[in-house]
Amino acid sequence: MSIVRPLTGVRYNLEEVLLKNVIAPPYDVISPEMKEKLKAKCPHNVVTMDLPDGDVETKYAGAAKIYKELLDKEILMKDKKPGFYVYEQIYEFGGKEYVRTGFVGLLKLEELGKGSVYPHEKTLSGPKKDRFELMKECKTNFSQIFGLYLDQENMLNSVFTDAKKNMPSSSAVDDEGVKNTIWAVSGDEPVSFIEDFMKGKAIYIADGHHRYETALNFRDYMREQKGDVPGEEKPYDYVMMMFVNFYDEGLKIFPTHRVCEVDSSFSIDGFLDKVGKNFDLETLADEEAALEYVNDPATGRTLAAYFDGKFYGLKANDETIENLHPVYRKIDTYLLQKAVMIDVLGMTEEQILRKEGVYFVQTMEKIEHLTSDKKAIAFILKGVDIDIVREISESGLVMPQKSTYFYPKLQTGLVINQL
Repeated sequence: MSIVRPLTGVRYNLEEVLLKNVIAPPYDVISPEMKEKLKAKCPHNVVTMDLPDGDVETKYAGAAKIYKELLDKEILMKDKKPGFYVYEQIYEFGGKEYVRTGFVGLLKLEELGKGSVYPHEKTLSGPKKDRFELMKECKTNFSQIFGLYLDQENMLNSVFTDAKKNMPSSSAVDDEGVKNTIWAVSGDEPVSFIEDFMKGKAIYIADGHHRYETALNFRDYMREQKGDVPGEEKPYDYVMMMFVNFYDEGLKIFPTHRVCEVDSSFSIDGFLDKVGKNFDLETLADEEAALEYVNDPATGRTLAAYFDGKFYGLKANDETIENLHPVYRKIDTYLLQKAVMIDVLGMTEEQILRKEGVYFVQTMEKIEHLTSDKKAIAFILKGVDIDIVREISESGLVMPQKSTYFYPKLQTGLVINQL
């Protein structure tokens, strides 16, 4: 049964730093160039701890040293009492302003898929080892996992609305132009209301699968190290999470397109001949036509391919769809990976998992940049429906990696959880 608790957060002292200069996106979307820009903003940026410099022998201890120094200098300070943190993000999409609101708290760890916590993506050993070593040295959650819960009646909105009547605890506009604001909620009544409402709720991991599994591994490691008595709760039995309602109007999933490297012998005509056995093909005029093609529900299961400046529409035939698991028939990333990337391009699942010769991008600009630099074919997809994420999670199946891109990304450094 899921249990949600308040936390005594560690936050940046705004008398010492500007919040916009010390927050950062999630570690796994930060490029080396972005990392340097974040560090240039402020030497105390959270990226110096969450994605530390150095080799594997020194960087994790280095992160722990930086964290301790910032606490000692009171650049980071621990709040005086536990509470939840209402977290609002205001952003624009398609010319319209959206508001996404949730709250940051602690979730008691459960084995995935065996209790109330459901994943939807595969994980890799490399990132989990990296996050484990960081957690072992720092004993801290620098970033929050992104979790979803079901609340059709918006029962927690009253708590959020009351919190927003007060002065924010902190607020900053990030590099994507998203306004990130938090309010600390520590009163007995709202804290108890949230705890009681969330008790036993199903939690669906939207983003942070590697960090969740790392938290489980760290819990087991600490239990072994400490010789814990069964039943005794410890700080490492919990992990920091941002909880957002499935039905929040500001919850958006953007598509993640694929760019696949091909060898010098690749020809688009040969590719179309092969893929045409399982897909109906048509030539598309331009990017606008391609986006309209993949997003039109009347066209069925469709993808768009882009090679050498030209767009092609691929509509899966009935036999191809019927050969897939009933749930996977609804997921374009699975259709692409199985019926095109593996069956036609000859890639392996392991190769794709390791991102060898495949790139995951969100914009046509990035597609054009990659395909101008190397011989590659790109595939344009539509976003996954949120209800399909839930269906996949509850079925015990997983999507191919990078099937979902929840926007906007949560910022790291607004609240830190010390274990």
